[in-house]
Amino acid sequence: MYQLKQHIIHFSLAILLVVLAVAHASAQIVIQECDTMTFSVTSRPNIPETHFVWGIYNASPSPTDVLDPATTLDPALYFVDGQYAGSTVEVTGLAPGEYYVRIHVWDEVSCTDNIEMYVMEVTESSLDMEVYADSVCIGEPTNVYIRFTGRGPYTVTYTIGDAVTPSVVNLNGAEEDPELVIPVTEPLPVGETTFWVISVEDGCKAYEYPESEQPSTGIVIFPKPVQQPIYIKEEN
Repeated sequence: MYQLKQHIIHFSLAILLVVLAVAHASAQIVIQECDTMTFSVTSRPNIPETHFVWGIYNASPSPTDVLDPATTLDPALYFVDGQYAGSTVEVTGLAPGEYYVRIHVWDEVSCTDNIEMYVMEVTESSLDMEVYADSVCIGEPTNVYIRFTGRGPYTVTYTIGDAVTPSVVNLNGAEEDPELVIPVTEPLPVGETTFWVISVEDGCKAYEYPESEQPSTGIVIFPKPVQQPIYIKEEN
């Protein structure tokens, strides 16, 4: 039995190498950076949980399993709670890129040893937002608005005009496509003053904008209209 199992394991490893060699086909699983992916096997209910072992490999000419302690990929970081055994596991925190996901299942009772491989692509998280502002007469209250496409919370760092010290505002909650309203409390001069977004942090990561690429909008302040005398037209 032991010798037969060893042959099965060696055969499985040979299959693994073949799968890894041809796995550069289009990704079968696509998730976004910071998403959590659940992998589950439901077709083998009688096999003990300890006989399901998962692995994630770098997509490279020499794939490396994250379970290998000699690598920089730590299974405790990418398998939720470090749990990489069992019929269901969760994976999160992988950097953008392409990976191989492997499930190894064996059963001494029925003398089976199976390996399945999948290609998983982790896409980079992106931030979509629109920035705009009120146009009012001088002395009237005005706001800047940032409408996000996505789900909060969001933390925004911004400046107005020639302000040296940035301001920070938080938009809490998990509302879908929320709008952040920022009251402009400092009096602004007549004309257009620029509002700049320096950085935004969402539930995934921080987006830092170079000065030349900072999202911005103009806050337009009009002068107060000058009072004019009212003339009554005389009838001829």
